[in-house]
Amino acid sequence: MSGTAAVSGGAWETPPNAVEVCTLLLTIVLAAIVALALLRMRRVGRGIARSVQAAEAWAEDATRTAERAERTAEAALRSIIEVGVAVRNPPPGLLELRDSAHLAARRSTFHRSRTRVLFLVHLVGVWDAYHGLVAAMAESEDFEPIVASIPRQFRGSERLYGEDDVDRGLTERGVPHLRFAGDAADTLRLIKAIDPDVIFRQSQWDADIPAELSTERLSFARTCLVPYETMNIVANVPDGRMSNTAVDSEYHRTAWLVFCANESMLEMAVRDGARDGAQFRVVGHPKADHLRAAAPSWPIPAGTAGGDRPGRVVWSAHHTIAQGWTDFGAFHLMCADMLAWAGESLATEFVFMPHPALLPFPDSGLSPITRTDFDAWMQAWADLPNTAVLSEVDYGPTLAASDVMVTDGLSMLVEYQLFGKPLIFFERDGHRPFNSIGEQVLGGVHTVHTVAEAQALAGRFLGGEPDPLLDRQRGITRRLLGDGDTVGRILEALRREIARERGLSDRARDV
Repeated sequence: MSGTAAVSGGAWETPPNAVEVCTLLLTIVLAAIVALALLRMRRVGRGIARSVQAAEAWAEDATRTAERAERTAEAALRSIIEVGVAVRNPPPGLLELRDSAHLAARRSTFHRSRTRVLFLVHLVGVWDAYHGLVAAMAESEDFEPIVASIPRQFRGSERLYGEDDVDRGLTERGVPHLRFAGDAADTLRLIKAIDPDVIFRQSQWDADIPAELSTERLSFARTCLVPYETMNIVANVPDGRMSNTAVDSEYHRTAWLVFCANESMLEMAVRDGARDGAQFRVVGHPKADHLRAAAPSWPIPAGTAGGDRPGRVVWSAHHTIAQGWTDFGAFHLMCADMLAWAGESLATEFVFMPHPALLPFPDSGLSPITRTDFDAWMQAWADLPNTAVLSEVDYGPTLAASDVMVTDGLSMLVEYQLFGKPLIFFERDGHRPFNSIGEQVLGGVHTVHTVAEAQALAGRFLGGEPDPLLDRQRGITRRLLGDGDTVGRILEALRREIARERGLSDRARDV
């Protein structure tokens, strides 16, 4: 070998020189470095593997945590839903707790010198049941009336509506009022902030108004009712719990006072009410007093029909055109023939007065007439020169200015008799039966079953033939609606009960 050293059998063949020794040492060092690097890389690799395993384990833990969080969120959502359902349908324990709290709140009322009374108005068309009462309270020294407009929801409407109509109607009548048109929960909080001693609603029907203003939610105050109708004249459909919702709805049951028109209504409440009519007071009805005092005013301008003063027919249509409730409404059976009658009798003027709940009802799946057909009919009616539509206004002046009414019921069978004019009742087959009050009311009306019969009968009266039922009507209205001053009797009843409640509170404090 030349220039190299070789090892054989563990010994050098020739002795190494310095360069060779340095080279050998460098090689050994490099080998060691490489070995150490390989060892470290192995360790790092093991560390990376362990890190990967740890990361995988962490990822698995994170996944399990996320799954638990998702399950927790789902459970929380279910709880929120259950709470919401509980608020709408409270379990007995929660309902009992709320009722007890509301009872305590009611017992703390009447601590002011002026009793604060809140009137919730969702239908300005029947405002005349309260107008005189609010005006009398405002002039008194012991009452503080507050009026508020609220929205409504009749069958066929998909949402609450109509508060703007109520606001406009109250404004036109010069009635100062609050507007509760926003979120219903905010409305209830605002009402509680107002802190009324007494709350009057226009109707016992919870379904017609925001759920937050239902019977159970308002029971922190003493609730009262002057019915929007003068009296009940039919056998109402039982609702499963109550046999007669005219005197024994949830609102009636929890009311502090209910004011009714006559002794027959009181007897009905005693017979059918869960509280034996204890909360009912016979006072007459403010609407009757208002109608009696109405000054005649006709909505169709003079001279529209031409010639001498034309005959004036009012057609009042109820909203119960479906089946399954009182089933008096006959608009779908009458509308085509009424349009033809008005079209061929241009010397007669016709005012159509639909019940406010009839207007949205064609949007309901229960309606026998479609929205398209209803709107087309309304347009055809409006196109005639001798017709008008009256809704959401004080109808007393129109009734006073009319000559004859055609109606399918219900309230008008009573109210129109106050004017001593011919009243033609278009009777729909299959309606709920009249009760004993209704049987009395029928003594003052002419019953027909076709528009042709109504047209012929109205023609006779418009031609000057006297109504043979006039004297009978006078007796009916005097017997069922009294002789006036209803507002005075309501205030007297309120003052008497307030004094009694204050006396009970004083005695309780003395004890």
